[in-house]
Formats: sequence, C-alpha cells, structure tokens
Amino acid sequence: MADSGIELTRDACINVKEGLSRVRDNKKLYKRMLGMFLDNGEFTALEEYLAQKDFEKAADSAHAIKGMTGNLSLTAVFDMSTQMMTDLRHGITSDESEAAFREAYAKTRAYVEEVIAEIGD
Repeated sequence: MADSGIELTRDACINVKEGLSRVRDNKKLYKRMLGMFLDNGEFTALEEYLAQKDFEKAADSAHAIKGMTGNLSLTAVFDMSTQMMTDLRHGITSDESEAAFREAYAKTRAYVEEVIAEIGD
C-alpha cells in the first residue's frame, strides 16, 4: 500500500461527533447520509476518468467527493480529495497519490460501515 503520510485510524477517517453536529445530532439523518456516501457513484467515475486520463472530469469528480466528504466529516478522504482536485486542475497526477486516495477511501468505507452498524435503527 502507498504511504499517504496519514495514519488511517478510525478517528483520522471519520469524525462522528462533528458529523452528527452538522445534522443537529440527528442520528437517523446522519446514518442515511453515510449510506448515501457508500452508494455514491462519484468514486467509480473518478477512477474511470483517471484511467482515461481525462483530468478535467477527474478534477470535477474529486470536487464532488470533497463536498460530500466534508459535509459528513470524513476527514481523510476530504483532505485527499481536496489535494487531488487541486493537483488535477494543474495537470498533476501520480500513481502514489492515487493509491493513497484509494487506500483512504477503502478504510473510510469500512469505518463508515462500522458507524452505521453502531448507530442502529
């Protein structure tokens, strides 16, 4: 795995307290929004655009991911998508940064699934 420079602990990937505060501690709403994150197709689109070397569209996808993850307090993916968006807008990309993003995304998905299960009904 690529070394993103970020320790991908649960607390580094998702700030549940902050996320809940953004929805006025409405656990049901936060759970639903986290589920929408898991179902969002923007991550697949980003991968496709990167594979096609369409950096403009990839930057747009990174921007969408940035907004979604910022609203949910999914910190690691938010930080990495912010950097990726900026880099792509300047025509910069690297296998290492893409691998680090994929790792952060995968870990965050796993932590989000944990949080959804903990919130319950």
